[in-house]
Amino acid sequence: MGTMFPPSWCEPNADFEKIAKETPPSNLGYTMKDCPTLLIITYDKIKRAPASENDVLGFISLGCVMENMWLMAESLGISMQIMSVFAAEGDVEKQLKELLSIPDNQKIAFAIRLGYPVTIADYIRVRRNVEDFTSLNGFNNKFTVGN
Repeated sequence: MGTMFPPSWCEPNADFEKIAKETPPSNLGYTMKDCPTLLIITYDKIKRAPASENDVLGFISLGCVMENMWLMAESLGISMQIMSVFAAEGDVEKQLKELLSIPDNQKIAFAIRLGYPVTIADYIRVRRNVEDFTSLNGFNNKFTVGN
């Protein structure tokens, strides 16, 4: 997914508020226009492990599944993009559940676009330094590599 961001988004000190104001919103149809594969992941809101009322561990484990799928897709040269708009409560999820005959007890967790990239990005993806977002044994204790 990092290779599909505009280059300005990959700059460590980019002004994201300014970029967001200057970038017009796109509609879902445009986003999905060239999507060869859309995978919809659902979970059953009713089924739970014993004594796990209101527990979110089952839903969190879907994140682990998604991560493994993402890593495997990337290793095969397949691009993957999470489409969170499908899981948002409201019209999109309601219409999609109706269109696909998804039962009421099923909740859309997320959707994934999959496909081979048309072009390979010709810029280097900028990553933040580990020290910029990690702490050691406490929130404000700066972590440095080699600690």
